[in-house]
Order: sequence, then C-alpha cells, then structure tokens
Amino acid sequence: MFGYIKPRASELLVKENEFYKAVYCGICRIGGKRVSRFTRLLLNNDFVFLCLVRMAVCGDKACAETRRCPYSLKKKCMLCENESALYTSAAFGILLYYKALDDVADDRGFARIAAKFRALFARSMFKRASALCPGLAEDVKERLSSLAGLEKSRVPSPDLVSDSFATVTALAASYGTEGEERDILWECGYHIGRYIYLIDAFEDVLRDEKKGNFNVLAEYYGSPDAVIGAAGDIGQTLRDSIHAFCRAYERSGGSVYDKLVYNIAQLGSADCFAAAVNKLKGTDK
Repeated sequence: MFGYIKPRASELLVKENEFYKAVYCGICRIGGKRVSRFTRLLLNNDFVFLCLVRMAVCGDKACAETRRCPYSLKKKCMLCENESALYTSAAFGILLYYKALDDVADDRGFARIAAKFRALFARSMFKRASALCPGLAEDVKERLSSLAGLEKSRVPSPDLVSDSFATVTALAASYGTEGEERDILWECGYHIGRYIYLIDAFEDVLRDEKKGNFNVLAEYYGSPDAVIGAAGDIGQTLRDSIHAFCRAYERSGGSVYDKLVYNIAQLGSADCFAAAVNKLKGTDK
C-alpha cells in the first residue's frame, strides 16, 4: 500500500527493466478490467513485487503482449493475465479499500472529507475484488482490527505492532496457496510487511507528530529527533527483515525472476531507506 518496494533500475539489464515495466502495466490493465478502473490510478510498486514473488514461487509462466495504454495512448508491452496477476489485482483492491477506511479514521478536516470520497469510490471496487478472492477480505479485516487496537492503545513496541501488520501482508502474499508454497509465501510476505511498516513509520515520524497520529517508533524512542538519531539501528532492523525475506525466498528453488526479485529486495530496499534518511535529515535542518 505504500510503494516502498521497487527496483534499482541502474543495476538491471534492459530486458529485466522492460519486463518489470510490463508486469506493472499488466497489473494496471488487469485490475482496471477485472476489478475497477480506480485501481489504475493508485497501483504501486509493492504489488508489482507481490506479483513477481507469487509467480516465482508458484511457477507461473509470464507472457506479454503489446496493447495501447489508455493514459499515454502509446502502445506498451504488458503482462498477460495469469493467476498471480489476477490475484494481485484483487488483493490490491481489497487492501486499497481498507486503507481508505483507515485514512478516514486518521485524517482530520479536508483530508478526512477527501478520504471519505475515496472510501465511497473504493466500495464497488472492494465488492468485485472480494468476489475474486472469497474469504480474503474477512481474514484481512480481522487482522487489521487487531493492528488498529494496538495503534489505538499507542503500544510502544515496534516488534509487536509491526508483527501485527506483517501478518496482514503474510496473508495477502500466501492466500489461496497450499503446502510448501504457502509456507514460503507466508514467510516472504511477513518479512516484507515488517519492513514496510517500520520504514513507513520512520519516514512519517515528523508528519505523524504534526498531525497527532500514532507512530510506533516515536513512542518507542520518545521523540522524532530520537528516531532520526537512531537511524543506524533502525536501518539494521530493516536489513534483518530483508535478509529473512531472502532466506525464505531461496527455499522456492530458483526462478527466472530471481535476479529481479533480489534486486528489488536487497538494492531497492536499501535505496528506499537511504532516501528516507536524507529526507528526514534535510527536513530536520
């Protein structure tokens, strides 16, 4: 939901970068066709990564076709619909709706009014997505309710709160799979979810203080300045989560998508944290 998981394009071969773009455009097209056109406007890199990991672990083969993009009006190479791409589009629609509801609860003033409109538009999208993945919406709702309880109580434990969010992403990554595939995807989703929650808390620490929102890192360290000062320790925690993801992913036995997956997980995550540090230190000055 946040867009933190993206590749370091400079380290990719041209064909790998083009394939990544094709997956992004394919999910955009599939989501617009099968879920809602609303998803096209808000699709982010995290769900492209989810699709890649599911294709790798589940053994989905990728084929692409050239289609005209409705926004740029140019012809682009796009991933053809497969099980992982369709599932990703549905999961995105479900989580996008719950994110809109969360924004309604957190925002104030005009921002809250805008969030209510987003939630209203997302409702029909949520219904279509739920029909594609029966049961996922209720399971996600239950886990998000647990997370909301911890945040409302302002629990000052990064491990506990990020664990609650990570179970949501673990479920989203593994839903509909079985056996070893489910175990691998659950673990991959869990560790990426922990990374996403903590880096989001780190990047938003100043904004959350200004808005009066809960931020688990600020609660734990005592102040935004202390959080920024602890960037080294927080960075190590994030790297530990990425390493745990990679160990879990290795159990899948290898795939043609491996180089792209490792690029995003290892290099892209490092770039994202470095950008967050620079942003906060620049703001702090």
